[in-house]
Amino acid sequence: MADEVKLTYFAGRGRAESIRLLMAAAGLKWTEEHLTDPDRVTQIRNEGLVMFGQFPLLQINGMNLVQAQAIIRYLANKYGFVADNLEENARIDMLAMGAGDWFGLGFAGILFHPVEKRENVIKGILEKSKSRYIPAFEKALKDNGSKGYLVGDTMTVADIILLDVVLWVWELDQTLVKESTELKAFYDKMTSHPGLQKYLNGPGRFPPPDDAYIQDVKRALGF
Repeated sequence: MADEVKLTYFAGRGRAESIRLLMAAAGLKWTEEHLTDPDRVTQIRNEGLVMFGQFPLLQINGMNLVQAQAIIRYLANKYGFVADNLEENARIDMLAMGAGDWFGLGFAGILFHPVEKRENVIKGILEKSKSRYIPAFEKALKDNGSKGYLVGDTMTVADIILLDVVLWVWELDQTLVKESTELKAFYDKMTSHPGLQKYLNGPGRFPPPDDAYIQDVKRALGF
């Protein structure tokens, strides 16, 4: 019997996108509830479904999982996106956290800045991507040989989190990816995976956020 999986988040990518990518790669089917009404957010919180009052919320196997990284680690362990030895798992964790730091430069939050500051925000994100993170991940991919993944010869959670960031970079400046030999090969390999390809080209993949989405998030959270 297939797991019943429900993801509760806003109608956009944000902190839920790595979760979606991992579920797609694992071949899972899931439903989503998109938060737009502050009363619904309050109801979920009052029901005790979100331990810290934050989203995303993943309901699976009778559990209410919160904190995006905890959700991702659970799914990775459950569906085999980890290694079978301590040393490789340490490297997977290191690279996954590094990709998380890269995401933390603020890709998903660009539109929360005033309009007149967004160009400089994007410029800063891309400059740090080019000087710090792209060289590091180019080396990590090269060090793993021609396998196309960060660790070993199968897809891991580190690859999923890296893909999430690379997709953002691709939308902002494709040249940065195309000029990075290992990263471009990684992008091509990951986006051609059947489950990921189906998700990325399907109706479940949200477009880049716009100002209307930002206002929806603020409204749902009572800002």
